Amino acid sequence: MRTALKVFYALPIVFVLGLWGFLVWNQATHQGLPVRHISSKPFATVPINGLTANLFTQGDELRAAGNDLFIEFRDGQGHLADVGEATLELDMKMPDMVMHSIGKVMRTATPGQYRTTVDPQMAGDWVGKIGFAGPRGTAETNFFAKVK
Repeated sequence: MRTALKVFYALPIVFVLGLWGFLVWNQATHQGLPVRHISSKPFATVPINGLTANLFTQGDELRAAGNDLFIEFRDGQGHLADVGEATLELDMKMPDMVMHSIGKVMRTATPGQYRTTVDPQMAGDWVGKIGFAGPRGTAETNFFAKVK
């Protein structure tokens, strides 16, 4: 009876250790999610309310398919500036039709840097609208973006 009791109590411990070992092995042998490299050169630089917004993506231009965007706001001295909540929209006006691409802009761990995804779905000349509301006030401005 004592041996059965010891086995009964040892089984959950062995199970947890086995599961933990499997997870560690799986993490070590498999690569994580694919990484998209962001360009070091912005595809757009936009002055807004005394700050400069730099917009980066993979490569040097926007594509008609999904784009991961990295946005940073910098002050006159080149330091990152936290602007609070940021917004980004792309519009393309055509006869009898207007297309929109709006990405939810999310903060990163670094104040003044933001990420979003936009999917214009069509090549051409788009008008972007970037804005913010927060500790630096409220501002909004337009810029032109070419989508390939």
